[in-house]
Amino acid sequence: MATRSISPAAAEFEQFAAEQVASGEFSNAREVLEAAKAALARQKRYQEKLADLKQAIQEGMESGVAEGDVFARVREKAGLPPRIKT
Repeated sequence: MATRSISPAAAEFEQFAAEQVASGEFSNAREVLEAAKAALARQKRYQEKLADLKQAIQEGMESGVAEGDVFARVREKAGLPPRIKT
């Protein structure tokens, strides 16, 4: 008969998965694991986007004060019509 060694982390996951299945939210432990993997992937993408944003903010802060009509340049670059002054 083969023996099975379960690390504390694996045992903790098995308990967590069993609770999730018992709650009716998931059908089996595999679904729990897939949901956890998807959540980690979302978190990683979020962290990457956040790092990119922080870098862009830093670059903007270091670029100095903008001169002229900044909004007009942005509108032109975005292909939007000029703003009508009232």
